[in-house]
Amino acid sequence: MDAGEDCISGLPDELLHAILVRLGSTRAAVRTGVLSRRWRHVWASLPELVLEERVDAPPPPASFLDTVDAALAACDAPALERLSIALRAEYGGGVLAGRIEPWLRFASERVVGALFLYVPPRILPFFEPEVDGEEAAVLELPASGGVTGMDLSLGGPWRLRPPSSGFELTSLVCTQCPCLRDPNLLIMLVDASNLSVRSESLQSLWFSVWKTRQLEIVASRLEKLSVSNAIDEARISALKLAELSWSNAAYDPRCHQFDDVGHRLRLLELGQSSTVASLMQQFDEVDELKLGISIPQGIDGYESFLNATNKLPKCKILSISSAWEHHGLVPGMLHLLRSCNSTRKLSLFDCYLYMGIFLILVAPWFELLIVV
Repeated sequence: MDAGEDCISGLPDELLHAILVRLGSTRAAVRTGVLSRRWRHVWASLPELVLEERVDAPPPPASFLDTVDAALAACDAPALERLSIALRAEYGGGVLAGRIEPWLRFASERVVGALFLYVPPRILPFFEPEVDGEEAAVLELPASGGVTGMDLSLGGPWRLRPPSSGFELTSLVCTQCPCLRDPNLLIMLVDASNLSVRSESLQSLWFSVWKTRQLEIVASRLEKLSVSNAIDEARISALKLAELSWSNAAYDPRCHQFDDVGHRLRLLELGQSSTVASLMQQFDEVDELKLGISIPQGIDGYESFLNATNKLPKCKILSISSAWEHHGLVPGMLHLLRSCNSTRKLSLFDCYLYMGIFLILVAPWFELLIVV
């Protein structure tokens, strides 16, 4: 080795990219440019851009918006496997739609993987679509043919508008992003509306959309589904569904229908409502069953719980988080245990310690019992 030879800078760009990506921050990757002239512009061709503002960043916060603009303008990678932009809460909703739209257009042209965009809310996480009596700003949603995963958390009073015709959210998921596999939807609609999601590419869907009146999901490849808000009516068709989380306010088999769904799941997670528990009757076998149960006071509430849980699917692992009142804890647990002969691992959350001791005595077949 010759004296003063820089072997690291002699590495090919592909290896330098692998090093810089592991820093987890585009800001940190840019700062490596001080090491040598060779490293100065390597970051611009990285396959991932992570532009997330630090909490301890100095004011004014608007400078970070300029940083994002500059980084996107300097990027010369033909395709990005990941683009992540996150603004800190101090913005307070002061970001205009016109500032966000170029970022989305950039993503539509370059991103062939995951897109994450977080814009903090004005004051509260959820809001009405009008501010000071004026109509909310319109945010154009460009078609993104290469995006496979999307996580948009837009805390601003904006109306979303796609370039194509049709309902905005349906158009976004079904036609604008044909390669979309893993979307997270956290949105409040302007008006109560019907939504239809039809896709041959979706593999997982996290759905939290306020003011959904009717929801239709037809996705032949969908394996994971999470629904976390009240929906008046739903029809779900997913042949490969393996994991289901249903934590909205209620479940009614007359209004919420699962068509063309198998009878066996890897995971079933249900929220704390006695009516949601009746969703278990849709399935014969579940590898892991997570129940969040709340029994209202009074005989009617307890009878509702009994009716909803009179048939439990066979499960190997059972986790129960309880908001039960003391009066229903022991008889409610005994009722569940009558259908848990196949269960070998049981976890109890928010329960009394004596309940765990009691279960050891009445149900000794458990291989593992955890009480938290």
